[in-house]
Amino acid sequence: MKKPLISIVIPSYNKAQFIGLTLDSILRQNYSDYEIIVQDGGSIDGTYDIVSKYAKRYPKIFRIESKDDGGQTNAVNIGLGKAKGKIVTYINADDIYLPKAFAEIAGAYIKHPEALWFAGRGRVIDNKSREIAKFATWYKNLCLFLNHKSLLLILNYIMQPSVFLTKNTYQKHGPFNGMSNGIIMEYGLWLKLSRISMPIVINKTLSAFRISGGNISSIAYQQLLKEDGSIIKKFTKNRLILFLHRFNNLLRVATIRAINP
Repeated sequence: MKKPLISIVIPSYNKAQFIGLTLDSILRQNYSDYEIIVQDGGSIDGTYDIVSKYAKRYPKIFRIESKDDGGQTNAVNIGLGKAKGKIVTYINADDIYLPKAFAEIAGAYIKHPEALWFAGRGRVIDNKSREIAKFATWYKNLCLFLNHKSLLLILNYIMQPSVFLTKNTYQKHGPFNGMSNGIIMEYGLWLKLSRISMPIVINKTLSAFRISGGNISSIAYQQLLKEDGSIIKKFTKNRLILFLHRFNNLLRVATIRAINP
């Protein structure tokens, strides 16, 4: 089977400090069949200028747009609507891919062309790209190794930038939903897909998710966890699972507070 084209959507807003690292992590992949779609929300800190420089150097693989997009969720869905790849994903403008991530995904797709989605391991980094929250990462990656839909109901153990969908999957089961303030809630789509099939697991670390103190995961985590609690109730009424889910969310709060005291 021919290597699949991978479409990477990057929603961005005022991420000049990090977006170059994100783009470099894509361009350094040992994989040539991909496109980069940057949906910028009208940044005023130089983000668009940085991306434009990359686009001029690599015009065949870049598509960029900068305008008020209504928030992260809308930006991701707009970008994915433009995607030409057989495999699609999104990564936030402060996260990074690790070497050979795309090759791992392409290999899994060629081996499992019937699969709906693929998920690899991830790690958490700070604003200086140092690995943090190692126990939480170990815990999530253990759950990913076990990879059962009951576990996914208890804990969203899937690290978003390490998730790749087939385009057909997104078109049939998407789009992503979000909160009223525009923040994306990918967990709802993960649970929706898990009712059909669990992801093909790649037991390699594919990405690093950044908690920098100034991003959504650091600032709006209370809102995120509240919405997370609303989502889970749409997928199960099991009291034990709901209890364990709340307990794991308390652990998540403790972890985030430890990282950002």
